Amino acid sequence: MFLSDIIINSAEAALQFQLNDGSFPPGMNGPYRDPETPVRNTAHWLITMLKAYDISGDAKFRESAWMAVKYILSPVTRPMSATFFCRKKPDKDFCNGLMGQAWIIEALAISGSELEDESHIELARNVFMMHPFDQQAGLWRRVNVDGSYNSFDMTFNHQLWFAAAGAMLCKRTDDEIASMIKIFMDRVLETNLRVDSSGRIIHTIAWPSAKPKGIRKMISYLRGFHHSQITDSGMVSKEIGYHAFNMYAFSILKRCMSEHPLWKSDKFLSTLGFMDKSEFIQGLENNMYGYSYNLSGFETAFTIQEFRSQFSFSKTEEWWMEQQLQRSYDPEMKMLNRSTDDQETLSARLYEATRIRDMKVRIK
Repeated sequence: MFLSDIIINSAEAALQFQLNDGSFPPGMNGPYRDPETPVRNTAHWLITMLKAYDISGDAKFRESAWMAVKYILSPVTRPMSATFFCRKKPDKDFCNGLMGQAWIIEALAISGSELEDESHIELARNVFMMHPFDQQAGLWRRVNVDGSYNSFDMTFNHQLWFAAAGAMLCKRTDDEIASMIKIFMDRVLETNLRVDSSGRIIHTIAWPSAKPKGIRKMISYLRGFHHSQITDSGMVSKEIGYHAFNMYAFSILKRCMSEHPLWKSDKFLSTLGFMDKSEFIQGLENNMYGYSYNLSGFETAFTIQEFRSQFSFSKTEEWWMEQQLQRSYDPEMKMLNRSTDDQETLSARLYEATRIRDMKVRIK
């Protein structure tokens, strides 16, 4: 079976779950168990439907994509005309930090291009530009669904994915968003990307001694959270589960900013090398943040595809794709719904495979 067959089959199977308003079923953010609104999974399926149409030319996929984007553009997803309403957990922000916004900006950037509708890209740019950017820190603040400003998002992969989504909106090198992303990348190279001696990416961002005003309370909270609720071994496991997710976002950025010195730095090259180590490969087994949530197999395959000229990986894209599919793909349901507590989200995250070249894969 080819990857293109899986994309078409899954897209066709998902059509029966799309509601009349264009939305797809929400999930619960995998192991975090956060009740989510439909907007995230609808954004993911929008990308997959567009890819299925591109592969097959079947109009039903294009129609599904139009329905999905109509839902995303509707007032229900931005009830206060600010950021997208992504999750419904009372003790967490409803915008799902920068990450929730990045997933939707990503989908709108793709749909605007594929469906040739500039309004999708305009909305994505507007939402992106709502987020205050600190040039000294090279980081963005979160924005609540009512438009009020929140603290800096201190999770590295959130900042990285927000930058990657923004890079998809850049039309030229002197674009305002492009300028922000250039600064972001500079700070990543200098300080914001923290890497363990093994090459594993550290989950949180450490501020320099000169911290932006008002950030100290947030740092204190994060330190307390990580020390009191996650053990050192638990954090290492989490970082292993998120490593390929980070690298996937770096791969998107590489397409948009191919000349940045980060890519040739020893620090970044060590993150590529980590993906070849047994600590990473074995560490994904029974990892709640790995194959059953972050689709580490797809993410690693895409990273190898984009960076094979810079690092000699011992395993192929096909091997990594098969690791993911053999764990997650249900040949009868034709969905990524196996070995996960959040079938709706895992199935929707098939979209990550849409950037990977077509290839023949084995599914046991």
